[in-house]
Amino acid sequence: MVVFPLIGAIAIFVAGCAVVDTGAFTRLQDEMMGLKKEMAVLKTAPPPAPVTAAERVDAGEIRSLRKNFADMSSDFDRVKTDQLAATSRADEARAEMQRITSRQDAQERAMQEIRGNADRVKEIEKRMAAVEERIAKLSAAPPAVVAPPPAPAASESAPEWKSPEEMYEVAVGQVKGGNPKKGRETLSDFAAKYPYHKLIPNVLYWKGEAFYAEKDYENAILAFQDVVDKYPGGDKAPDAMFKQGLSFLALKDKKNARILLDLVPRKYPRSQAAELAKKKIKEIQ
Repeated sequence: MVVFPLIGAIAIFVAGCAVVDTGAFTRLQDEMMGLKKEMAVLKTAPPPAPVTAAERVDAGEIRSLRKNFADMSSDFDRVKTDQLAATSRADEARAEMQRITSRQDAQERAMQEIRGNADRVKEIEKRMAAVEERIAKLSAAPPAVVAPPPAPAASESAPEWKSPEEMYEVAVGQVKGGNPKKGRETLSDFAAKYPYHKLIPNVLYWKGEAFYAEKDYENAILAFQDVVDKYPGGDKAPDAMFKQGLSFLALKDKKNARILLDLVPRKYPRSQAAELAKKKIKEIQ
């Protein structure tokens, strides 16, 4: 029986099976099939004659061959397991690459949005600069000549207010009730008498409303600007900005009116003035 070449082939194959690749795996499968066929032939061979010393050597080589076959089977299983693990890692790597690509796409979209927002902010700042320039010109204009109020009669005297709140309520009532000039004067007296009172933001706002009711739109814009500048986080700031837009509109300045009306929902999106501004923008477009 010739087995030495076969043993040599097996030894060479086992030494090379440490490198796991697709070609090695395929060759290992082919070698396993060949060994299985040879083992089947050995099992079906006729019973041997009385064993001689030389044949005992052959029997030892067969046992060695069987041991190598078992070792090879173990190596085959290990290579197969390694290949499955490598396939799984490759799948995971592909999935991770897809996730990375997806995140990169999302980041790129976010960056585009940020760049777009930055451009819009620059545009708004440019528009606001134009509005501020117009308001500054109004502030620098010489005040209109207003005739001083007539001196009170001898029997007349300044009203005695029970509280600052009463004075404020009366002044607002005068503005709403068709006497905006008198209401504005009362509000000015309030501001001079109680400069740090909590109602001062409202007082400034209603002075603007008084000018607006008198159709003195330029002074109305300036009065409302006091509210926006001094109390930007107050309740009256969005209303003041909205009325500034209406004042510019009354002056036939649609460009600055649109800028301010568009700014109200941007700065004060949850305010009632924001909804009014949106409606007015649709009307003037």
